[in-house]
Amino acid sequence: MPKVFGEVGGSAIGTHPEAVRRALIAHLGLAARDRQSFAQAVAALGAVQMDPMRVVAPAHLLTLRLRRGPTSEAAFSRALGSGEIFEARLKERCIVSAQDLPAAAAQFARARARELLDARGLRAIAEEILAELAKGPRYSRELGTEHRVSSFWDENPQSMKATTMALDILAYEGRVIVTGRRRGERRYDLPGRHFPDWEQTILAPESARRTAARHYGRTMGVFLASDPYLGWQMESAAQRRALAQEMCEAGEWQALRIDGVERSYLCTRELAQRMEDSPARARGAAILAPLENLLWDRRRLWDLFGFRYTWEAYTPAARRTVGPYGMPVLLDGRLVAELDAGREEDALRYRIVPRTALRERELQRIARAGERLARELGLTGGARQVESPGR
Repeated sequence: MPKVFGEVGGSAIGTHPEAVRRALIAHLGLAARDRQSFAQAVAALGAVQMDPMRVVAPAHLLTLRLRRGPTSEAAFSRALGSGEIFEARLKERCIVSAQDLPAAAAQFARARARELLDARGLRAIAEEILAELAKGPRYSRELGTEHRVSSFWDENPQSMKATTMALDILAYEGRVIVTGRRRGERRYDLPGRHFPDWEQTILAPESARRTAARHYGRTMGVFLASDPYLGWQMESAAQRRALAQEMCEAGEWQALRIDGVERSYLCTRELAQRMEDSPARARGAAILAPLENLLWDRRRLWDLFGFRYTWEAYTPAARRTVGPYGMPVLLDGRLVAELDAGREEDALRYRIVPRTALRERELQRIARAGERLARELGLTGGARQVESPGR
């Protein structure tokens, strides 16, 4: 019997991986597609992870496409500018619904306490940026300077523009926000113009701790009790145990004992209810974005789906086993393959890399899903399948 994380909240619910899989797929909105607004789709997911890689399309737009249909960069930029959504660093850079500002507040406050601007010698440049933004929103190039500094991951003193790093830190601290994008370039503004209660919320992080934990639970659905980011808090193991105990005793989280799984998991009260209601297995073929919420925790992916996944975009070419943009395929509630995908002129080029034995009919369903993805991306050249070696 797996050990439950400090026996939080008393007894754990015994369940089977299949029941958890079905409930999690339904919780993450992968069982059915709704014509939702940006704000509705992001709020339902809790957070959507971003990445600049554009091999097929921006990762966050691919994630949202599965919930709300075709999703353009222009519509995304309008949603940012209207204040429906904003960017925040939770586990990684994410899009968050405006209604969930209190959940991000503790992260902004914690970032400010690190005083990174002073540590990097960027305080003066940051003040110049804030003064310029006080006059109105600006695109990043309008705030540029020739001065360069070393990045966080590179000791080369010329690797990054000082204004770029200062803007990243200011955004990390919640002192500036992105209110639009133009061909990948961010438009920055002061948050107070869009969110009147922004600063007051950030200055009261303690009141946001439980709110952040609820938001984390809604975003993850099922999560490891040992997750270092539990509740978006990045706290010590003892503090995480206390938070889990508090949330379980309040009836908001529930400990799970999953048959055949050694690791200890928790889930939200809502997901536990879904399991009790025994949702039907999801039907259909869905091509998942590399940063899809279902894929966030690779340990959970293995424990529940028996699927090992590595996004190889940043893996040296010689070490790749699939390709730089592998997109997992969810078929009738199972993860069965990856699409090694890319764009070729105005078409989606892909090959199917099976991860289990697939019948010809199943391969045809995956191919049709590839064609649907090409249409939704507006690629007039359609989808072009490349045969996998050995087929």
